Amino acid sequence: MSKQNLQVSVAIDRDPEDVIRFIADLRNRMMYLQSLKGASNIQGEPGQVTKSWDWKWDLLGQEFTGSARTVHYAPGRRYSFVTEGGIKSQFNYNAEPDGSGTKLTVDVEAEIPAELAGHDGLDQLLAGAKERGQQSLEKLKSLLEQN
Repeated sequence: MSKQNLQVSVAIDRDPEDVIRFIADLRNRMMYLQSLKGASNIQGEPGQVTKSWDWKWDLLGQEFTGSARTVHYAPGRRYSFVTEGGIKSQFNYNAEPDGSGTKLTVDVEAEIPAELAGHDGLDQLLAGAKERGQQSLEKLKSLLEQN
């Protein structure tokens, strides 16, 4: 498997605590993560470090499944989770005050599944993933700023 890193960021006109609280609530993720196709078997309350769930993710038209768990939650500062199964990854959402709003940076480290790692267009795959990540953050920004 090929390990890859991706980083995207966005400025959101909301308090960092609101941003991290919204992200930490798994129920909200289907609204802005277009590749997330399902979440089930949810254990724990939103934001708890012990929270776990099962997921379905679409990558290049292929569906992958696995489990995930929260590994870090610092209100207004950071939320992180890891995934296992079809895609092994770690998502880190970092919020910093930015004027009256928040600068949100998302760092993702993922192992590209073997069935895609040999794909001739790995660079295209990564560029597409970064573009989808930025689109997801723009959708997140829109959701948070309309409330």
